[in-house]
Amino acid sequence: MQKTKVCLIIKNKKNELLLQLRDEEPEIGKYVLFGGGVKVGGTPQMALAREIKEELNYEIKFAKFFGDYEDNGIRQMIYILNDPVELDDLILGEGAAMKFFAPADLGNLNIGFNFRQILSDHLSKTKN
Repeated sequence: MQKTKVCLIIKNKKNELLLQLRDEEPEIGKYVLFGGGVKVGGTPQMALAREIKEELNYEIKFAKFFGDYEDNGIRQMIYILNDPVELDDLILGEGAAMKFFAPADLGNLNIGFNFRQILSDHLSKTKN
């Protein structure tokens, strides 16, 4: 059975994207989306709510499904948080740091896994 992970695209009122600086392998020292694995018997929505609560101490009200991706044989279900969030609303529970980045700043950023492509896809679909 294929392993499934869920990840959440989070923005603030300025449409900047929140990323986590990983402090463990794989991809230590790279920026990634917040999220984690779907447990056996659980749903993607349950996993997303659990992971965001653990990693950011934040309760998701509504997240919209964005798309399905695959990275090294792992299915990634990507969601977008509907409401903008500010750093004051969050408490980092996992990772070395978290920071909002303007889309223009992503080009020079060391981004892990296949998240550069996912963020690029998201930004191309949300341009006005």
